[in-house]
Amino acid sequence: MKKIWKGLLIFSVAALGAACGGESGDDAGDAGAAEAAEMEAARADAGGDAPGDMAGGVMEADWIAVDHDGGTVTIELIAGETATNSGWNFNGYLGGETTVVVPEGYEITINFRNDDPVNYHSVAVLDTQATWPPMFNEMVPVFDGAITSNAGSANESTPPGGGSEAVTFTASSAGAYALVCVVPAHAMQGMWLDFEVSADGEAGLR
Repeated sequence: MKKIWKGLLIFSVAALGAACGGESGDDAGDAGAAEAAEMEAARADAGGDAPGDMAGGVMEADWIAVDHDGGTVTIELIAGETATNSGWNFNGYLGGETTVVVPEGYEITINFRNDDPVNYHSVAVLDTQATWPPMFNEMVPVFDGAITSNAGSANESTPPGGGSEAVTFTASSAGAYALVCVVPAHAMQGMWLDFEVSADGEAGLR
């Protein structure tokens, strides 16, 4: 929201300058192009895919669909969507650099797809840890059902090249958790995101 106001302020100041005869010719054209670029950036930042705004609030993302009336959230989670971290990422993010936020008590569906062309991946909702182990002795999710099948296997979890699986669970307790790939060494190498269950109905990306 702050960036939108910034864009409007830039537009207003430029318009006032033009009315007062401040710039002309090529200089005015350059200023107009700069204004347009600033306003386009403001609209893009407000539009939704950024992991948070300047105030640290929750923003919409096109891969998180929230139905407040129905009490559901659907998350399109893609492993290896980009080449970042050799494909060991979720929707291009890794290492907790963004937080998926869902409301407490909602039914959450994660439509998980593995676009990594080489490696098997998985996802589980776990308690947060300061560091992640190379292998998990226990893979019990925080919420019943919040884990993909054979999640700890390097050759039997969700297969590469577009393999997919859906998991559904109820986010029954507010708190700070994590979305983690529990295939050996993957979380340790950064394949995890923060996952927050909010008590105040917030949903989106922080």
